[in-house]
Amino acid sequence: MDSGRGLTGHTAPKRFSRRLGRCWALLSALLVLALTGLAQAENDLSVIRTGLDSPLVIDVRSGGEFESGSIDGAVNLPVQGLPDTLIDTGLELDHEVIVYCRSGRRSAQAKTLLEAAGFTLVFDGGPMAQLEQTLKDSES
Repeated sequence: MDSGRGLTGHTAPKRFSRRLGRCWALLSALLVLALTGLAQAENDLSVIRTGLDSPLVIDVRSGGEFESGSIDGAVNLPVQGLPDTLIDTGLELDHEVIVYCRSGRRSAQAKTLLEAAGFTLVFDGGPMAQLEQTLKDSES
């Protein structure tokens, strides 16, 4: 009375194969997005390294993280409030802005939010330590 389905049938392996294919497609897409993001962040660091006129440096971490240490001259505008908190400052949409955080995840998110709001010169500095080194290198 085996209908060809179930434990000994072919339906389960086909379903597994389709699911596995979808998982691989999703993983491949995520890898492409991650590599694209890394390439974009490196492009932003290259621009920062060459020097900007007078960028506003924004620490997008929480207030507590900011108080524990930040880049000299940076202002704290947590990513959760963007873009509204930056718009409220009256900053022009074409002013140079560098965003950074602890690991680079929130700074990438902040860049996306600010660009969606119309800011045209937003640069992702990534992790604070990385941006500090990049700024130091650009002064040399």
